[in-house]
Formats: sequence, structure tokens, C-alpha cells
Amino acid sequence: MSPGTCEVRGPVARSAAGIENLRVLRPGQREVVALEMEREDAGRRLGWEDAFGVLHRREVSFATAAIVSVALATAAAAAALAVSVLDRRGPNELSRLIDVGKPVYCGGGTRPYVALTFDDGPTPWSRQLVAVLRRNGARATFFEIGMKAARHPDLAALEAAAGEVGDHSWSHPTLSNLGVPAITRELGRAQRAIAAITRRPVRLTRPPFGATDPRVAAVAQRLGLVVVLWNVDSGDASAPTTPPAAVVARQLTERVKAGAIVLLHEDETVPTAVDAMRMFLPVLRRQGLHAVTVSELLQLDPPAAPSLGNSAACHSTWTG
Repeated sequence: MSPGTCEVRGPVARSAAGIENLRVLRPGQREVVALEMEREDAGRRLGWEDAFGVLHRREVSFATAAIVSVALATAAAAAALAVSVLDRRGPNELSRLIDVGKPVYCGGGTRPYVALTFDDGPTPWSRQLVAVLRRNGARATFFEIGMKAARHPDLAALEAAAGEVGDHSWSHPTLSNLGVPAITRELGRAQRAIAAITRRPVRLTRPPFGATDPRVAAVAQRLGLVVVLWNVDSGDASAPTTPPAAVVARQLTERVKAGAIVLLHEDETVPTAVDAMRMFLPVLRRQGLHAVTVSELLQLDPPAAPSLGNSAACHSTWTG
């Protein structure tokens, strides 16, 4: 399986849980997400075939609704705190990188920070993943598929509260194979839906499969998005079958250095990322490294100019 590949199978269909999840959003949020879901349904009536599978369905109880409300409130509080911390450090690095318009592969590697990123969520394992991150004092960036976030806004809000949520397109196509209007729709729909759910501006995107080109970069720049790739691949999606969590944890221990942006995936069928984090995060702490969001990494340890658009120029000089 190539990096960025989703494990979901079968046609996507509207579920009762998806409808119920919309009810926990505020009116403004609900309308934006509902609009995107209606557009998706209209597309399916025109014969579009989604590349994913049956999303896991579940009943949403009143207790779940209460949890979602708390998650949304927590996400807003976390967002305000993160913004205030970054603003105190000076000009926003994200704004500068949007203007530059080149993909980001890593931080500067001069301070003890790394960014763990999880593609393809939310999934049935998102709650467990967030719990493990919190127990280990880690924050992360979740590059979510817009159509999945719209159907599971409670999980999208939960992940936002554990760090930040980025744009991984609406339906996970290879963007570099599309025309500019289609690229714009894919990134723009996901950006709007995620922002409505999390009540936070979406300023990061990761093209599915890491497939970018000048057209993708130009659309991202127009939408105010930084293209975020990676300089460390966990190897959790680079083989025909998902490797055991112990193998992923070992590869992370060997590869992750200060300044790294790390590629991981939220698998629909097995909790590999969850189990790998249980093993790896204590090791990361013992090494003196701190897991932060991509936005925090770029502000706390900005990337060197040569590394923008060039992963080979990513180097770590922090020695602890």
C-alpha cells in the first residue's frame, strides 16, 4: 500500500449517525457541513463513484451528543491558547510560508520538537488515538478527508482539541491527475467543512499520496493553505499489508529526529497507529523530544530555506 492509501472499502452512503451528528453542531456549522453532504449526494445521483468504503456507522446517544459539545468547546479553547502562544512569538510563520508557496517537509531541526501527522481520518480508532496522545502529553496534526469529517463531526472536533486538523481533500483523489477546477473543489470543500466543524481556520493541506505539482501548489496558495509533506515515513502504509505496530514503533524510534514531520495513517480496519503510539511516545519523551502540531513546529523551529520544497535538505542539529 502506498503512503496516503485509505483502507476503507465499498460505496459511501448517508447514515443515521451522520444525520444525528449534524444536530450537535451550531446552526452556522450545521449549514456548511450539510451543504457539503448534499453536494456529495447530488454527485452520487449523477453517477459519481466514491473511492472509499462504507464508513463505520453507529448510534449517537444523548450522552454522545454531550461529549461532542464538550469536544467542540475544548477545541475552541485549545485553538485560542495555541494562537495566543504563537502570536507572542512574533510574525506568523504560516503566513510567510503561504506566500513562499513551496511544500514544507520539516522544521529547522535546531530545537527539541517534532510533528506527528496522521492522514485519512477520522476513523473508528480516533478516540483511542487521541486518548493515547493525551496520556503522553503529545499533540498532533490530523489531515482529515473532508467527506469523513463531515459525516463524523464529533471525531473531527475531538482531534482538533488534541492538536489541529488539516485538509486532506474532500474525497482523496490523486490531485495531480485533476484539472485546476477539480483540485479547487477538492481542497475548498474539505477546507470549508473542517473549518465549520472545528471553528478554526484551516491553513494546512496534505495532498493524498503526497502527489503535488505546480497546479496543486498554486490552488493551495490561493486558498491560503501551506502544503505539508514529510521527511520521515513511519512505514505504516508502504507495504501491501499494514505492518505490525511494533515494527512501526521501531522504525519511528530509528528515524525521528528533532524537526521531523512524520507521516502516519489512521487505518480503518486495524488500530496500528494507536498501538504504535503506545510504544513510541514514551521513547520520544526519554529522548527529550516533544510532539507538537505542524503549525507549532513551524513557528517554534522554522524550516531553513533550502528545505522548502526539498526533503533532502532536512537536517537535525539539536543534540539535547
